[in-house]
Amino acid sequence: MSHPPRTGDAMALRCLFVVQGEGRGHLTQAMALRRMLRDAGHRVAGVVVGKSDDQAVPAFFRAAFEAPVTDVESPGFVSDDADRSVRPWATLRRALGRTPTYWRSLSALDAAIKRHDPDVVVNFFEPLMGLYAVTHSPSVPVVAVAHQYMFLHPAYRFPSGRRDKRWAARAFARLTACGASRRLALSLYPAPDRSQDDLAVLPPLLRPGVFRQPQDRSEPFILVYILNSGYADEVIRWHEQNPTVPLHCFWDRPDAAPVEAYDETLTFHQLDDEKFLRLMARCRGFVSTAGFESIAEAMYLGTPVQVVPVEGHYEQRCNAVDAVRAGAGVRSTQFDIGHLRAALDRGSTPEARFQAWVRQGRRRFVRELEAAARRPVAGSLGPRVAERILEAA
Repeated sequence: MSHPPRTGDAMALRCLFVVQGEGRGHLTQAMALRRMLRDAGHRVAGVVVGKSDDQAVPAFFRAAFEAPVTDVESPGFVSDDADRSVRPWATLRRALGRTPTYWRSLSALDAAIKRHDPDVVVNFFEPLMGLYAVTHSPSVPVVAVAHQYMFLHPAYRFPSGRRDKRWAARAFARLTACGASRRLALSLYPAPDRSQDDLAVLPPLLRPGVFRQPQDRSEPFILVYILNSGYADEVIRWHEQNPTVPLHCFWDRPDAAPVEAYDETLTFHQLDDEKFLRLMARCRGFVSTAGFESIAEAMYLGTPVQVVPVEGHYEQRCNAVDAVRAGAGVRSTQFDIGHLRAALDRGSTPEARFQAWVRQGRRRFVRELEAAARRPVAGSLGPRVAERILEAA
């Protein structure tokens, strides 16, 4: 049902969040934006999280919202048996084989939009929302938010080679933003907006907990985050050759205990939102798979990083190159933590400049959503929408 924005309480908006649940980056971005909207007098009426059938929505995410959080099954990456690398063709085969399931997810998304009747839908890079725009032509305004929309900006520098991967990354970004009246590209550095493409460049959306951390403490341990638990073997091998270096490692292994002490100087932790931030603020350096959000949090806290892209994950390779460009630290292909020494020798990341960039964006996010809610929604995307996506990519 389409309706004009509510005008009471300085146009208090009712928002619906649609969030990709792969990793934790989009989840924490949604948490950060929810706080900004609440502070501005708006509210999130509901949240839909797209996830693979073997994933669980973290408890800290559910606890961050007063609104109901609905899970739907969505396409996700398939890892190899060692849980180390992404298998692109297996990912595609599974997505095609689960098409009926995704149709049911689209129906659940449609039901959520009708039930919550939002003034604006905020899509955090969930592909189902792009597909929904193609199949349902929603009358509610949609704003797409993700760092991947920087792939569509001429100032973005991709890794050299693999033009096929670059084309696919751009095409997928356009697909997720189908039907969006505005695309908000999160970036580690400023870049001009592209009004002709409805593309605005904004700083990362950092969780409120990041701003509460002390930034004048440094302890001798190294913090490690591995998106795929298969990388634990690499961490253990390096540790056994360097047993005097204390390591705290976070992973997402469903059958693991909340805390597992490998020995006196290596401890594994299940994902814990607040504990992770506390340790990041205190650590000497940070080694991680190349997730955008973790890099941005470390830069804000002035923590030097070593990023290790997940094998076969082109987007993470892009993030690693971008992190080095932004001055966050160094990149490598393995969890050989010795590479971090180069970043430590150089000193802290340029946090003062980065912190100023982050502060500039806090009101802009709210203004973008308010403007989108006032903007008339375009009509049907038409039968050639997929063709146009591929041509533009």
